Amino acid sequence: MLIDLILLVAGISILIYSADLLVEVTSSVATKSGVSLVVVAAVVVGFGTSMPEMAVSVMAAARNDLDLGIGNVLGSVIANLSLVLGFAALFGKVPISQRALRTYFPLSLNAVFWFCLFIQGGLRRYEGFFLLFILIISLVLIVKIEKKDAGSLDEDSIKEPPINEEHAIAKGKISMQDAIRSITSLLGILLSSYVITESSIGLAGAWGVGSGYIGATLVAAGTSLPELVASVVAVRKGKPEIIIGTILGSNVFNGAAIGAGMGIIGPGKVGDSTLMGWITFFALLAIVLVWIGKGLAKKPLGRIAGTLLIVIYGLWLLLVWL
Repeated sequence: MLIDLILLVAGISILIYSADLLVEVTSSVATKSGVSLVVVAAVVVGFGTSMPEMAVSVMAAARNDLDLGIGNVLGSVIANLSLVLGFAALFGKVPISQRALRTYFPLSLNAVFWFCLFIQGGLRRYEGFFLLFILIISLVLIVKIEKKDAGSLDEDSIKEPPINEEHAIAKGKISMQDAIRSITSLLGILLSSYVITESSIGLAGAWGVGSGYIGATLVAAGTSLPELVASVVAVRKGKPEIIIGTILGSNVFNGAAIGAGMGIIGPGKVGDSTLMGWITFFALLAIVLVWIGKGLAKKPLGRIAGTLLIVIYGLWLLLVWL
């Protein structure tokens, strides 16, 4: 059991590092290839924040453990909406903009809704393709929203951070270093997701719980750790507005992209339906009501609301375990 726990922690650490490296390389390659900075910010970064969850969930589905994958997605979605945001609110006020409520919030709920609907009893391949369709539509809308908000912003006026002359690369030229880093990050993601899957199954057996619960707790908390740390840092630096967009964008990818990957690559039936029952439904409902209530009241999330969100997350973990 101890070895499985050590492997799980090591796997999550490698996965987070590899996913971060992949986002960095992909953003660099996209910019050099002439892709709009708006598209890079809306799509590449959004995909990257969900890469840890996607790698683990799709690997689990491919190895016929759909429970682990589904548990990871549900745990990550609820952790993002409650634990991450609630913890950040303990360090400062987090405003929920009307723009977020009108755009990203509906897209996030739509992706999560279809995912939760399809996983009742299992996930079929045609449902995976439907989630892929939802993802494509969501991405198109996100890019349009970002371009509209960018308005007359002159992208050429955005200064890129200075780089060392030894590593300077002419714009439009993709280097061998980019290719090596891309391959390294992908191998790291594949290896770490395999280790996380195997160690999670081992822990589930040792503790006498379903792999879905391990996915929703330890794995989901581990893969959501970067968002939690980034959110706290953003609040402490006086830039809390970026938290909401990151959380909601991540959930679009969690519900649609990961659901599509699991459905297409590893469709099957669910062994433990506890995570997909009324407890999760009411937890999500309570979280959504907190979000909408604060958003419509045009009041930022403070310590009281943050504590409430953390309590909801804790109660959800406890009730699905009992």
